[in-house]
Amino acid sequence: MNELPIEGSYNARTITRDDERVWLVRSAALDGLTPKGEQALREAGVDLIIDLRETSEHTPHTHRLPIIEMPLYREAPPTSGTLEGIYLGLLRDRGHELASAVALIANHPGVGVVHCTAGKDRTGLVVALARLVAGESREAVVADYALSGRVVRPARATIAERQLAELMLTDHERAHAERLHLDSPAEALMQAIHYVDEHGGPADYLVRHGLTEAHIEALIAKAGLKNKTRATVQAETGQS
Repeated sequence: MNELPIEGSYNARTITRDDERVWLVRSAALDGLTPKGEQALREAGVDLIIDLRETSEHTPHTHRLPIIEMPLYREAPPTSGTLEGIYLGLLRDRGHELASAVALIANHPGVGVVHCTAGKDRTGLVVALARLVAGESREAVVADYALSGRVVRPARATIAERQLAELMLTDHERAHAERLHLDSPAEALMQAIHYVDEHGGPADYLVRHGLTEAHIEALIAKAGLKNKTRATVQAETGQS
């Protein structure tokens, strides 16, 4: 994983194979991408944007990259609550949407960039599931997720302050809401992974919600693990 400076957005990182080839990129929203920002993505190999946001979150985009929209919430994004609660709610109630987003990564023959608004929560879950199914280590996946907070907090602190000021929250609720908007603590993703493990592991969880064995094979190949199978990946990464 490597930081990828892109003009017009932030929180962008490449996910690379052992041979240093980029196979996936993650980012915050890309609507305001400048020509230099678009060029940086193209130079990283990106030729598709996978947008996890709701329609209400969109603004006119300034780039020429193709976009596939795959909204996860199917309703307005939550503005308060706990990170753990939001993640578990997505895993419990939006499994088909999560599997469809991972399938988009698998189906695309090139390099896709996955993003939501800040690039940490919806993006964090989808990217984590794709990477775990592809056979990457949990340590690497969680470490990548945890990097987002230090970038998102300064970028969105003022926006979050304005949004939360409009809500009637107790101090306790406010603290959780600030964490939801601004942070990406490792323990939040670990709890989500634990939930998935209780439901058979990442591959089984996603297959039950629509992912296919062909998608899994494609993800393993994208990550540069062509000689591996779903069974060996599960054994090596401790999946159920």
